[in-house]
Parts: sequence; C-alpha cells; structure tokens
Amino acid sequence: NLKKVQHLLDLPNAKTQLTLWKADLSDEGSYDDAINGCDGVFHIATPMDFESKDP
Repeated sequence: NLKKVQHLLDLPNAKTQLTLWKADLSDEGSYDDAINGCDGVFHIATPMDFESKDP
C-alpha cells in the first residue's frame, strides 16, 4: 500500500539505501530473504489476533 509507505520512500537517499519488504509473521521463513545480508532491521509489526482464546 503505497499510501502507507510513501513518507518513507520520500526520505533522503531512500532510493539507494532503503528497501521495503512485506512478510507475514504467521508464515515461517517469510523474512529470510528480507533480512539476508542486512546490517540492520526495523521490525515494526505485531500479530493482530483479536479472537478471544477463553470466551
């Protein structure tokens, strides 16, 4: 969703120094390619599980 990330893409040097990836916390291994060879990672997601486990 470009609307959600445009402010990041507009940062100075973003075109050459920033790569955005989409991954799924519930899909094991979906982060492997995204973090391979990285110097740093900003993980800014959390699982959104609103279903009650104990009704």
